[in-house]
Formats: sequence, C-alpha cells, structure tokens
Amino acid sequence: MKRKPMSFGDFIKHKRLEREKIQGEVAKALDLSISYYSEVERGVKLPFTADKIEMFAKYLRLTKEEKAQMYDLASCENNEIPADIANTFLYTDFGDVMRFAFREFQAGNLEEDDVKQLIRKAQENKRNKGDADK
Repeated sequence: MKRKPMSFGDFIKHKRLEREKIQGEVAKALDLSISYYSEVERGVKLPFTADKIEMFAKYLRLTKEEKAQMYDLASCENNEIPADIANTFLYTDFGDVMRFAFREFQAGNLEEDDVKQLIRKAQENKRNKGDADK
C-alpha cells in the first residue's frame, strides 16, 4: 500500500521547533541564507543535499532514526535513492540482491511478509552468533 510521507520541509520545521530554534540560527549553522532555508522549509526549494542533511542532523542532535527519515524524505521528493545508502544499494553484491528483491516485489513474486521473515531470521542468526561469541 502506498502512503504519502510528511514533506521534507515539514520534517525540518518540526525538528527545528521541537529544539526551540529560529530559522536564522539553523540557516547560519548550515551556512545558508535565511531566505533559502525558509524556502526549503516551505517546500519551494528542493530538500538539502547529503552534506547539509548531515550538518542539520548534527546541529539539532537528531537520532540515527531521525536522520535516516530525513534522508528518506529528501530522496522521495528528489525521486532518487537515499544518499546515505546509495553506494551500497548500487555498487555492492548486497545491493544487487536488494534490487532483485525489489523488482520481484513489484512483479508480485515476493510478499512483504517474505521479506519480514527473512529479516527476522537474519536478526535471530545475529543474536545466536553473539551468544556463541560470549
């Protein structure tokens, strides 16, 4: 099922307000003009590039999950692979497998539950390996 995520601009505005920062403070920390920052927040300009996402995440002390969400939102609006995983997704054997799996899913040959089961099995194997290493 397709869902529409919150916009990149809504996300950064929410995080800025949550941390009680004004646009000028964040813009300065990212080495951006206030007007440009405001346009990104309002969705007039495209989301930040990877370097600005990293700076934003560091400045506002985002969690790993929040930063990943930020990359995902930017990639949705830019219609591209999230910058933080692009190299792995495009240039590794693992990426080859994942692209195959995505295409099989799109073709209806793979169900979401199949992937979830695979992930649970991998997590279980990792836990068992960790227990054996102790």
